[in-house]
Amino acid sequence: MKGDHKTMKKTLGLLMGILTMLVFSTTVYATGNSVGNAGENYCNVSFYITDETADGYPGSKFTATWTDTAGTSTGQYDFTKGNSWGNSSHTVVVTIEAPITYSVEFSGLEDGYKIVNTLDLSEDITFETISGETASVYWSIFDIDNTTGTIGGTSDNSTIEITTESQILNQSENGNRVIENEEAEEVYQKFLSAVSYIADSDEWYSALLIQYEWFGEASYAPWYAEYVEGGTEEEFLSMSLFDRFVWVETYLRYAWAVGTDSYSTYFGSHENFESHITNNIVNMINNAADYEAVEEAYLALAEWQYDYVIENGYPFNFVNNRSYLDEGCSLPESTTETGTETDTDDAELEEVREELMAELSEEEIAELTGDTETTEEANSTSSGGMGMVIVLIIVVVVIGGGAFLFLRKKK
Repeated sequence: MKGDHKTMKKTLGLLMGILTMLVFSTTVYATGNSVGNAGENYCNVSFYITDETADGYPGSKFTATWTDTAGTSTGQYDFTKGNSWGNSSHTVVVTIEAPITYSVEFSGLEDGYKIVNTLDLSEDITFETISGETASVYWSIFDIDNTTGTIGGTSDNSTIEITTESQILNQSENGNRVIENEEAEEVYQKFLSAVSYIADSDEWYSALLIQYEWFGEASYAPWYAEYVEGGTEEEFLSMSLFDRFVWVETYLRYAWAVGTDSYSTYFGSHENFESHITNNIVNMINNAADYEAVEEAYLALAEWQYDYVIENGYPFNFVNNRSYLDEGCSLPESTTETGTETDTDDAELEEVREELMAELSEEEIAELTGDTETTEEANSTSSGGMGMVIVLIIVVVVIGGGAFLFLRKKK
């Protein structure tokens, strides 16, 4: 074990040495419209695109170019069927300069098609970015001769009648429930009590609940059929929009995230959890004027669910008051291994990292962390690049160490 530790330290030390030389000899420049963490003067913008054409949009790609009114800030992104409208499990997120209001132009669309603002079907498309915050943009692809279309399209499920009455609230009021987890039930009932008033609200329909109409058939109904024992897509699509909201944001989204084979993307850290699970929902909730109580209740339940997933490896179904496993679901292999060996590996990697850092000189550490006295001009051109190098160092250490440990286990 000690020999393995020394070998890993030498290997990672070599990688760190190479990266240190790169720091001393190169300057890296970062672009303003790359995907990343939104800081001051930038905003993470999520783009939600739906295909509302009669027969399905035949194209596979188009480009959106956004420009501010002064023409001084511009950016673009190539949206593909695989990363947006054709992939319900993926959301495009781009970090864009803020605070700015942008107008958008599209290129590369197939003849006979257009893109409109989903919220009002307008072809005059703009969006606003907020410094240090997140924003959501909703676009829909339409046939060019469709000027009065409605969101939702047509399908084999178009004749299903959607109820306007919440069965979840009725069940809660009648007390007709089998309770297995009292703690979870207390969290759930507090959540329902705080959000129940949005069920029949026109304002909340426009701000939040309409999402579960737009994406119900493509995304959420399949989740319900897969992660709820005996659940069917038709049953989900017959629910009120409020009930769809409750199902998706208390259980189904977590069940889907656990079942994606990308557990660490959603639950690897609390920051990942916020970025990929809660931030978009909070942003939509904030579209309503009286959002504070709903946001607080949603985040309280989300935090409980996060802790539950971290402890157990799978989510809890609040509506049925039973676990993901009790719904007959199984976990991907990547989340079924015990955490003991992983915890040991993480500790060993951290120990090696600390030893390597201890061997670096103060000048080398300062160069790696960017903690040096430089002119304002130098900072403006190299700080972004230095940040990228630091990220690269972390990635190499983690990947290199992980690969070493994997090979060690295989022996």
